[in-house]
Amino acid sequence: MDKASMNDVPRNMRRTGMLLFRNAFMEALQGDKLMCVVHAAHAAEILLKARIAQEHPLLIFSKLPKASSNQGTLTMVDLLEKGRTLSYEELPDQLWATTGIKLDKAEQYNKFGRLRNQLIHLAMPTNSERMDKLTIHYSLEVLDPLIERFWGRSVIDFITKDPDYYASFVQTGLLEDILRNILGIDQIDQRLRRLLGNNSEKAWKKLNEHLNGQYEFATDEEWQNWNNSKTHKELKADYEHWLALQPKNQQTMQMEDQDNWNAFLQSF
Repeated sequence: MDKASMNDVPRNMRRTGMLLFRNAFMEALQGDKLMCVVHAAHAAEILLKARIAQEHPLLIFSKLPKASSNQGTLTMVDLLEKGRTLSYEELPDQLWATTGIKLDKAEQYNKFGRLRNQLIHLAMPTNSERMDKLTIHYSLEVLDPLIERFWGRSVIDFITKDPDYYASFVQTGLLEDILRNILGIDQIDQRLRRLLGNNSEKAWKKLNEHLNGQYEFATDEEWQNWNNSKTHKELKADYEHWLALQPKNQQTMQMEDQDNWNAFLQSF
């Protein structure tokens, strides 16, 4: 097998997995109660495989193609067409066996996987809890700490460093506001505080000072519905409007942000 192509597998998987994880996290923040579960579990599968594949890409396979008499070497096409990779449930044991890393919250990991399977195969979750809330807890308590342990990165990095409209969630205080509504007002722990940064908290306080006057008579449920009501398109429009109000050198700053984002992706 071409060694160079095999060496690209872990890097491609972890980058794809993190972008999918970021999107699942944002879906959950905006109240997409079904697909966020499916996408978050899928991202976890890719990311755990990526870490195992760093030891050797063939370690993520539970079934390898059989050698034929007229075949020279194993190819990537053979693996894709005839191989079978480890399942979500099998990955924690393989991760431990190959890297020595154990999942701290294996039961929560497995429970979330069962929920994903219920949605995929039956479209009928047995859990009555909110799917978006479960996804946020799974992301911040199970998957993200594991990813930071693997590579020193967080899903929050993939939000704050993206120069599209994702970064505006932090800059405007919206990300912290939605997290506080989902997790509870006092549930921003030390790790999440470190990842969000102090500027996020300052922006959140400023946002609430501005909006309290407009929504001071709203109930908690109304306030949460307002936070979750905007679509990706509306949020992007808000961000573009914010950019239009910035100084004229904002375009130069945008280009620098894009370069920084590209460099960040290349480094991952």
